[in-house]
Amino acid sequence: MCQRNVAFNSHLAASGGNVVKVRELDWLKDNLCTDPEVPFSWSEEDISDLYNHTTIMLAAEVFYDDDLTDALFETLFRLAHKMKNACTAILSVEKRLNFTLSHLDVTCEAYDHFYSSLHQLEKHRDGQLRFTVEPVEASFPQYLVYERIRQLELWKIFVEPVT
Repeated sequence: MCQRNVAFNSHLAASGGNVVKVRELDWLKDNLCTDPEVPFSWSEEDISDLYNHTTIMLAAEVFYDDDLTDALFETLFRLAHKMKNACTAILSVEKRLNFTLSHLDVTCEAYDHFYSSLHQLEKHRDGQLRFTVEPVEASFPQYLVYERIRQLELWKIFVEPVT
């Protein structure tokens, strides 16, 4: 399905002379998969390109499980420490409202965990990187037709070296 999606949308990147490469990024593993037998594994050249040239990372529709949310933020943190350039991560999250028996009310626990993780990252101080978090106002023109709902949020994390 991934290959089909890339083929279907490749004209969007080709017009600017760009190339789409798909690589596996398993948030639950500390290392990138370099096994050439595994589809979408990383070559040494891919890894070098990732760390030396990446300036933007995207994650959308992935914040629905607390363990995976934690793993994503740990992966973002780990990758950012290896990158040579400042980078920006754009995250999209939809608040999923659910009635929970534990609260006997409509809540959004996965979003609450995401929001807490976002601000923990911003408060992190290790003397090497600074993480600046800010919401992105969804007032920009739409390229694709979709419904912008109030529960859909965009967040920007700017990562830069501490000087």
